[in-house]
Amino acid sequence: MTPSNSDQIPVYVRIFAGALTLFIGFLIFIGCATTQTVVEKTTKTVTRTTRNISRKIVLSDEDLKRKVGMFNFENNTLRKTQNFQEIFHKGLPEYLIDQCPGIILLNPAAGGLLNALKEPPKLKSGLIDGYALTILGRQLGLNAVVTGSLEDIRIIDELQGVLWTKDTQHLLQVFIRVEVFDTRTATKILDDTFDRQIEIDDLEYRIIQDSEQIKLPELNETLNRLLTDIGESICDAIRDQPWDGYITEIDSDRYVIPSGTEVGLVTGDIFEVFDGSRIMEGIGGQHFFVPGLKIGEIEIVAISEDRLEAILISGEEIKKGSTVRRK
Repeated sequence: MTPSNSDQIPVYVRIFAGALTLFIGFLIFIGCATTQTVVEKTTKTVTRTTRNISRKIVLSDEDLKRKVGMFNFENNTLRKTQNFQEIFHKGLPEYLIDQCPGIILLNPAAGGLLNALKEPPKLKSGLIDGYALTILGRQLGLNAVVTGSLEDIRIIDELQGVLWTKDTQHLLQVFIRVEVFDTRTATKILDDTFDRQIEIDDLEYRIIQDSEQIKLPELNETLNRLLTDIGESICDAIRDQPWDGYITEIDSDRYVIPSGTEVGLVTGDIFEVFDGSRIMEGIGGQHFFVPGLKIGEIEIVAISEDRLEAILISGEEIKKGSTVRRK
């Protein structure tokens, strides 16, 4: 019987060839992963640049800053994780301040009305009352209010591998929901759930199963990555909206608006005034503002950092609650 070619090749050569094949496969895998990361970053950069150009074309008030209020994110899970509170209560405001040009985050020390509430106003159903939240936001001169919550932390067991190499992999999946309310309409301009998975070993798996609190270095890293994704989405959603102001007080012949130089307004700016009296009732007890027709124009005659006074140029029947937009 004539030996085959494979039988004639020394064993150590075959082992080396097999190892080399596996190594090359590993390099290809790493290369593909790296390429995918580069492609994702490039795509995100192009998308953001295109979005910024579109804003400049569509929004004539792109130079005005949008003022935003934010409630502390809630933990709606049965598990305690101090990391979540620390990372999001500190990290998300820092991200919006540092990485989101054109947005002013309400100083918590100055936001007495927000600080007075430990959580956003809610309906009997447990859902956030967007209308009540909007009324509160208008009094503070806000363009949007951000709320969020840690909705779930799941442990997933997956069987991975092939044939005799199959093994159970433990995964921790985190879900965070974010809602951003527009103060002009009381509708949501963002309502999304962000999630990520992290792999945990057997020891971490057992500790989590036996404890109500989760403390993992990997969880911190995952939350920080989610924080970046969430911060970008919040920033884009708010900056895509036009700037609006609200008449919250009428003092003799002066119309008072809780916005000022901090958002980019100056004495002499003229506002178009729109009727804000129409309210629509939605499903589940929710209420929304319906933007009305133009009813007049007013001009800024006195202004400070966060407050201005304007006088009537044209129109009549301008009331508290009317919406204004720079002309």
